[in-house]
Amino acid sequence: MHVIYLAGGIASGKSTVSRTMRELGAELIDLDELSREALGPGSRILPQIRAEFGDDVINPVGGVRRDLLAQRAFASTERTVTLEEIELPLIDELLRARVAALAEQERIEREKDPGAPEKVVVVEVPLLDRMRGSFDMADEIIGVVCPVPARRARAAQRGMDPRDFDRRLQQQPSDAYVRAHCSHIFNNIRTMDVFVQEVRDWWHEREAQGWENVPKRGASSAKA
Repeated sequence: MHVIYLAGGIASGKSTVSRTMRELGAELIDLDELSREALGPGSRILPQIRAEFGDDVINPVGGVRRDLLAQRAFASTERTVTLEEIELPLIDELLRARVAALAEQERIEREKDPGAPEKVVVVEVPLLDRMRGSFDMADEIIGVVCPVPARRARAAQRGMDPRDFDRRLQQQPSDAYVRAHCSHIFNNIRTMDVFVQEVRDWWHEREAQGWENVPKRGASSAKA
């Protein structure tokens, strides 16, 4: 099994890349979905969330009011770090369990059919710098970047308040960080059809190479 971390900031085009790869056969794991699971009813971290961010962030069915939590967590770097210290260990645990389940699924498939294709798993990673502790799971790290004005406009088209976009942007790793830790970068500056074709071309090239592992860049700084 080949695990790809796909890094990129808010409204950079990461979802377009992952959607295209899914059409080409990838299994997708979205860390935003794992975050929703981590903040769902019955999660073991909810008492900590309530204690740090207020009783009213818990909704009537026992989950988290994500919009309200985001307002409070992104109000300052200190608050953001507090949320990450609570949530990220559980997200890492959920991610490892999901990857292990897919690896076991592949093992069973290959027992039945030794010629079964290798699974390619794409993990969408919005905050690459926060996932340093799980870099060991990635066989390859790739990224997508896009000029901030284009990202801001795209986010606004989706209904995001520009001030909310700017707050989130400040909490995310820079494009320079993403470039420093990725073996390949998709630059989302062209029309959608050209951009998607670039993703397809990259996929077919890597597939033809047999999905050989790519040494991770920035390994020393990732461990710092």
